Amino acid sequence: MPTRTEIRGIFAAGVTGGHIYPAVAVADELSKIVNLKALFIGTGRGAESRIFKNFKYEYIQIPAIGSDASRIKYIYKNTMAILKISRLINKFSPDFLFTTGGYIGGITGYVAHKKGIPIFLHESNVQPGISTKKLSAYSVISFCAFEETTKFLQNAFFSGMPVRQGFESEKDPEFSKKYPSMKVLAFGGSEGSNVIDTIVDNLSKKMKEITFFHIGPSKIENENVINFDYYEDIPYLMRNCDVIISRAGASTIAEIIQSARPAILVPWKGSLNGHQELNARYLEKMGGVFVIDEENIDYDKIISVIQKLSQKDFYKIVSDNLKKLRPVSNPSVTIARMIIEKVS
Repeated sequence: MPTRTEIRGIFAAGVTGGHIYPAVAVADELSKIVNLKALFIGTGRGAESRIFKNFKYEYIQIPAIGSDASRIKYIYKNTMAILKISRLINKFSPDFLFTTGGYIGGITGYVAHKKGIPIFLHESNVQPGISTKKLSAYSVISFCAFEETTKFLQNAFFSGMPVRQGFESEKDPEFSKKYPSMKVLAFGGSEGSNVIDTIVDNLSKKMKEITFFHIGPSKIENENVINFDYYEDIPYLMRNCDVIISRAGASTIAEIIQSARPAILVPWKGSLNGHQELNARYLEKMGGVFVIDEENIDYDKIISVIQKLSQKDFYKIVSDNLKKLRPVSNPSVTIARMIIEKVS
């Protein structure tokens, strides 16, 4: 337990839910143990505007870009980011940095290392990103969502993926009474997906006996589809549905594992370093999901999988396989306590 009453931490996490949600979960857990003064740094891009709306922690935007930009723009933008982060660290005086990777995580980690700030990082994908690979050499602890990942990073520790609470709670009997048929939840991640929208549109026409819950900016105008632009309480919806259809981002993967809901994954081929494909194939190998190629969508296969999952025995086998991937203890609690032990 901590010997100090206040701890100051910077959380570098931006753009996608896969980067932001784990950092928020760790900050929330730290706040239960100590008086945490937290500062979140993002880039202002992607899903940040929605996730950080009405945010309870201080949040600042510092533009940073990847190497896919022109060389001049890359050098200029990131040099400016380094200078801004350096001034920010001097002013905030953090006890630690927690980063989940990405462009902003790599740059903030570099500055923190130069200033002697303890670095804790978390890698949420099976294959580590470039910034976490480099930063792991300087980290106090490199937390990993998958045990497989520990062999790629220095100072590695298998913690599991921090997720929001509620995925393992009991089903709501009123929800089941209102929607008695098989329920499929479909979404495209924090930024939506036209591919997932198209799959739901076609499937709902072919499988009218199933209720589809669809989250995304596009509305599917079929009678058995319930549309949401955005759904805040994803743990509630996920645990009350039977099957998930989604992309294979890190945050979604962790939520599928935690809820133990069998999933049909459609990895986005444009994901950095092929992370989504690697994540999906790893879970497929473990017997917890079924993978579909976004460039060759096999509806017969999807329908066959959903029909098999309507059989209780088969469903239980797949669900139990996902449960085996859960860490022994709560990842958020584990990470929070280990950070406090090191900085107190």
